[in-house]
Amino acid sequence: MKRLLATAAFALASVIAVNAAENPMVGGAAMFAEKNIIENAVNSKDHTTLVAAVQAAGLVENAAGRWT
Repeated sequence: MKRLLATAAFALASVIAVNAAENPMVGGAAMFAEKNIIENAVNSKDHTTLVAAVQAAGLVENAAGRWT
């Protein structure tokens, strides 16, 4: 019974760790792998100046490309 509980606890901890690693937190906001850098920056309170500068320069389309 103890082995079963230990295995279940390990499995749960592993799932939590993997999920946390997939979506790291930056500025209190999760950074999602399926979103581009601009979509993630908009959700972060620490990147408001960056987002405003990119928008003012008209570079949203460039920064939202395949390689960002």
